[in-house]
Amino acid sequence: MPEPILIVEDDNTIRVTVGNFLARQGFDVEAAEDGEQALALLKTRTFSLMLLDLHLPDMHGLDILAKLQESDDRPLVVIMTAYPEVRTAVAALKAGAYDYINKPFDLEDLRELIGRAVDTQRMRRELAWRRAQSDTSAIEGLIGASEPFRRMLDMTTRIASAGKVPVLIRGESGTGKEQIAQAIHYRSPRADGPWVTLNCSALPEGLLESELFGHERGAFTDAKQMKRGLLELADGGTLFLDEIGDLSLTLQPKLLRVLETQTFRRLGGAKEIRVDVRFVSATHRDLPGMVQGGRFREDLYYRLNVGAIDLPALRERQEDILPLAQHFLAKSATAIGIQAPAFDPAIEPLLKAYRWPGNVRELRNVVERAAILSGGEPIAVQHLPREIAGETPRSAPASAPALATTSVRPLAEIEAEYIRHALELCHGNKTQAAELLGITRLTLRNKLRPADAGGDGRIDQEATGQ
Repeated sequence: MPEPILIVEDDNTIRVTVGNFLARQGFDVEAAEDGEQALALLKTRTFSLMLLDLHLPDMHGLDILAKLQESDDRPLVVIMTAYPEVRTAVAALKAGAYDYINKPFDLEDLRELIGRAVDTQRMRRELAWRRAQSDTSAIEGLIGASEPFRRMLDMTTRIASAGKVPVLIRGESGTGKEQIAQAIHYRSPRADGPWVTLNCSALPEGLLESELFGHERGAFTDAKQMKRGLLELADGGTLFLDEIGDLSLTLQPKLLRVLETQTFRRLGGAKEIRVDVRFVSATHRDLPGMVQGGRFREDLYYRLNVGAIDLPALRERQEDILPLAQHFLAKSATAIGIQAPAFDPAIEPLLKAYRWPGNVRELRNVVERAAILSGGEPIAVQHLPREIAGETPRSAPASAPALATTSVRPLAEIEAEYIRHALELCHGNKTQAAELLGITRLTLRNKLRPADAGGDGRIDQEATGQ
């Protein structure tokens, strides 16, 4: 459903230009040329975001902002103001506005600012929904009764209440590290504050630093507007740093300083900004090994690792596999508009016997695929991938004597088949497939390249959808 945006601007050219631009971006746009029209619209419907000019024919924008504070479902407000009125814009921020942009502005800069604002509003909605939930299963994937799972969940509950103590979540890819991080936030005294996430492996170093710390106008070539970073957005709440092991050595001391002082500076800025943020980090990497190898700072590791949570692999919690599969099947059936089918009893031992190298994420993908293939009929063996159905020797390792007397497929052939399966589960998305396989995207790309181009040449182009 398109996000509804209200533009309050008396200049017809700006109002129409911005409105048409946002409509092309897929937003549901309404417009008002004065404060009275804006307040009337706000009584008839709810908006996610308001673009508000400060100087309107009938009232000042700050007066509208004050009236909005009385509403529980108020929109986020972005102030549009001329550059000489920056002090007034700052006053608007103190009065509850989300951000401001100086006129004249570039439409792409506006689009970026609105994107951040909409993400923030969605996060607030999710927070409200989470607060309304009371059971463990409200957070995706937190389902299980096995002893390893219950021990981990008990540790999560105890650490959640420990104020601002930094937390490091360790576990294989696909074990649900982000879900545990969410549980820590929503079961902590910070549950009413923002939940902000940053994947340290998803962005180049320069862009990652700007996303984390923000920047001042003119800090670098494309910095046309001041931008608040995720540290500021997370003030009063939790900042989740996923894949912390991929953080560059250049940024590690800067993060350490924020952890120790709760202060930082925007890029290009001189002012120290103080925040109140709890840091929760996650990694599938061997951080102690990286410390020994000089690829991760020892002081940062110990600072992040005050509260440590180790997630068990799915193969270590076998009794949870079927309840999780039932959970994912019900969700998949709802998503594709069918009644949830049953599992054929014959496949239950296959699900338990499989090693699940991709853990809970792989189980979810397998169940979603099976739900689609079954067409509403009971999930049977033929709806499972070959390595789970028992057509390859991946579901259980053969003994040494058996290997000596049995015909063995080449390892490269089995690897190629598994990579094809991962790509199929991820609908051709190489980044997701690499994460599912527990390798880097570069390694996966090399395996997909033809041998004469410097790769392994193991995967044919047809299988990868290229």
